[in-house]
Amino acid sequence: MPIRIKTLCLALALGALSLTGCHRDRDDGDEHAKQHGAMISEAEARTATDATVATWASMDASKIDALYAPDVAGFDVAAPGLSTDRASWTKNQQAFADMKFDKVKVSESKTQILDDEDFIFSSTADATSTAGTVKAITIRCTDVFRKQADGKFLIVNEHCSAVPVAPKA
Repeated sequence: MPIRIKTLCLALALGALSLTGCHRDRDDGDEHAKQHGAMISEAEARTATDATVATWASMDASKIDALYAPDVAGFDVAAPGLSTDRASWTKNQQAFADMKFDKVKVSESKTQILDDEDFIFSSTADATSTAGTVKAITIRCTDVFRKQADGKFLIVNEHCSAVPVAPKA
């Protein structure tokens, strides 16, 4: 049965480069920063991701939904296709909160700074619930964050999936 897994953790950023227009290597990031503003710092990205993960862990659907840009696009484990409709995305956030995860342990993560307004956060985590229908799952997610005009980071693209189970020998 498909299930909604949220980005309490995040992984592989497929297609994220198309959101930023083009990929910029660290080497030409200095030139880009001179033209467009300072690159996002590791500390700034960490503050944003720590706050996001704490919000996901709250299991409060309205707070979780507020993490996403109005034009968010993403793939959800519970939905077969690309979600670009904000009303459906909001409904997915409620479905995630209804899973009632009470423990999430992030086992690996990586942050990739792209430019002065975009970064990717990828991770893998084990989530467990004593009250929800899904008792345990390992998930991987990727979130692309974009700095808004007010300085706040919102998620503009998300891709979450269950980690495939290795076939038994």
